[in-house]
Amino acid sequence: EKTWDRDRSTMETETSALLPSGKEIIQEAPNRKKQLLLSAVAGLFVFGTVANVAPNMLSSQSLSETDSLQMKFSNEYTATLGHPGTDYHWVKDGYLVEPYRSTAVSITGIPDTLDESKLTTSCVGTHKQSGEKVHGTNAGSKQCQMKFLKVGDYTVEASVISSDTDQILTTSVDVQSRYVRRDIRKITEEDKANYLNAARTLYDINTADGIQIYGENYKCMIYFGTLHLENSVPDKYHDHLHDGLGFLTQHMSLTNEYELALQSVNPSVAMPYWDFTQDMVIIRDKAKANKRAVDYQDLWELDLWQDDFFGTSDTHLHTVTKGRWAYTRVPKISRETEVANPYGYMRAPWNLDVSPYITRFHKSCGDNMGSKGDYETNQWPTCAIHHYAVSSIDSWAYFTGYMAIDAHGGVHRLIGGAGGDCDNWGEMLDLLGPEKVSNLREYATFLGRFVWRESTCTMPSSEKCDGSTKNKKAGDNECKLHCVGCTNDKFTEDELTTYAGYFHSFDDASKFQVAEMTRKVFCDSKIVVGEQIEANSAIDATFWPIHPTLERLLHYKQMVNPLTNFEWDGNLYSSLWAEGCYWATWFGGDTTCTGHREESPTVGVSHVYDVEEGDWVMKSMTNRAMLESAFTTHTYKNAYVYADFSYEHCEKEGITFKKVSKKSQTSA
Repeated sequence: EKTWDRDRSTMETETSALLPSGKEIIQEAPNRKKQLLLSAVAGLFVFGTVANVAPNMLSSQSLSETDSLQMKFSNEYTATLGHPGTDYHWVKDGYLVEPYRSTAVSITGIPDTLDESKLTTSCVGTHKQSGEKVHGTNAGSKQCQMKFLKVGDYTVEASVISSDTDQILTTSVDVQSRYVRRDIRKITEEDKANYLNAARTLYDINTADGIQIYGENYKCMIYFGTLHLENSVPDKYHDHLHDGLGFLTQHMSLTNEYELALQSVNPSVAMPYWDFTQDMVIIRDKAKANKRAVDYQDLWELDLWQDDFFGTSDTHLHTVTKGRWAYTRVPKISRETEVANPYGYMRAPWNLDVSPYITRFHKSCGDNMGSKGDYETNQWPTCAIHHYAVSSIDSWAYFTGYMAIDAHGGVHRLIGGAGGDCDNWGEMLDLLGPEKVSNLREYATFLGRFVWRESTCTMPSSEKCDGSTKNKKAGDNECKLHCVGCTNDKFTEDELTTYAGYFHSFDDASKFQVAEMTRKVFCDSKIVVGEQIEANSAIDATFWPIHPTLERLLHYKQMVNPLTNFEWDGNLYSSLWAEGCYWATWFGGDTTCTGHREESPTVGVSHVYDVEEGDWVMKSMTNRAMLESAFTTHTYKNAYVYADFSYEHCEKEGITFKKVSKKSQTSA
């Protein structure tokens, strides 16, 4: 399957000029009285109501446009959650509609002198960019039912026809049609099923067949898994998506293309976001109620991990065994032409996981992670961590670095986890003590990545890792890392210095302890990591609602406490990002920060408004253009909004996220 290959040559010319600042997308339509009256008459023929209307009603004297009529738009969410997108300054409250979602259009302000039983209502929406029309259905004397079929802006024209007074009252209003990304815990059961079923389809139907069935925006999970994997591990010295200034914009673009694929299967689906800070509030409340310490294993008992959602990982097999995600397979591919692990699975080269199924350990080498919080990505992100990003960070560079590590890294790490032979590292308790053993287990998820990238260890050949029964013994003995110094009786001083650098929080370890740890960890153990903490994380369905939460936080920050420094300077986050990404600083030489530069093209395709085209298009953009498209003040160009910016759950922890002010956005 090679349908994911595409020519990116023209993308290098993308610049921020694509989305000039200070230019609004939405313009209020001028009063078009003559056109409106004519469309009202046309609407009568569309609905086939002319036979029920007296002939003299069609005279110009019977048509009138009135300011007293008003239209109100609602759907199944508005009664309980209110109108979506109202915190965006360019959204008129109550006048944002959603593509492919049934929308009730209620007409108010009808004179009391008219007999309601004699009234008929018609509605027509005209898409401003394409001119295409959508016609509502009469849902009573004061209501139409409409379904808008495009992203963009519509003029909706409504007519109220009285059969006994020869009157036709008309009015019009402009609405904005955008997809609405909602909290995954607040979407309806129907929307949850639509989202999860569409996501499952991407696993079950390959890209070529899917395009034939669903259209050109369809991509299967092999496409998305490969796109993320090959950009994360193009070689030992680069990562185009992580550990650099392009992290957030690249993942925004990946999510956007994934959302387009879902919408090709079911056009009503909008990508939900998972505010994982809620999960921490819930398990802290549980611990408090039971008068005990927080147990991170309580996370996996929450709603998102039940059989009808993302599924529960079996404690023995470390994979989901019930529900729509039961025994979801990891594709096998060619190691000669594509990134794969030694067993030939679509996994990072350093991941020695033989399981054919998506793996979730939820622990690291048998230990709960996050209990000590001694490393940023061990922690499950909290309200306090996200609040700090909003209240205390001024530069884009620091914000994206903080998003990459503190604000979300622990979610990947705690879902994926690590296992294998490292479950037996308790044998080093006498040598190291419980604290050091626990630290070693927590850091195990990263060890394979570092020793592979730095060529301290090489991977076994596929012949030694074919996973067959006949080679089981050989596989057990030989399908593990081949590391420098392991075949010698003693490690050299230089080797010990190198290995000591991989052990986190072990500065006070003796040479003997380092040598024994090295022998146990790198020479004798086979470390396996779950999908969510390695380069193939995108293959796990739980990957996709994570990063929209970070983008939502960016939208919110731009509304209440905007970033002031947009220099593309990694030093503003860390000296380790001085070149724009971690690996260029670490390796130096010919290592570049491809994917993390301002002008680097994003790997995903987005549905955005193109000012020059004057229409909505599917395109890849530069990191800078991707960032500017998400600005909520002057240059917002995306086909979606976030429903709201409520963080009420954080108030239980004494943390208040300030309310959004439209006035402050407009003046920003």
